[in-house]
Amino acid sequence: MDIWNRLAQINIKNKKRFQNLFSEIVSEFQAGKFNLTIGEIENTDYFTVIEDNRMDSYFIHIVPKEIYGLFKEMQKIPNSFLGFSVLAGSHNNKDVRVSCFGVQCSLLGKALIKD
Repeated sequence: MDIWNRLAQINIKNKKRFQNLFSEIVSEFQAGKFNLTIGEIENTDYFTVIEDNRMDSYFIHIVPKEIYGLFKEMQKIPNSFLGFSVLAGSHNNKDVRVSCFGVQCSLLGKALIKD
């Protein structure tokens, strides 16, 4: 089974938590409150992975721990598309994009809509 099919088979637990986290990080970056430090930060049930040159952009990836291994496997492919992302702004004359690995784009898009 190829890597994209494996990703499609995964059903992330507690998607609502990751939707909210996705929306919070986009908002924090846009408000200038997110520290854009390259590397990985381990949290309770996810990693925050920040890259500085994927597709000539900074990427802030939210990666649930349950699929971290698959993310790392896909990350090895330079400049490959790792899923849905949104443009949150810019830093050092490069776009900054936010993604939440393994959560459907329709759910992440809904998380950005404020009532």
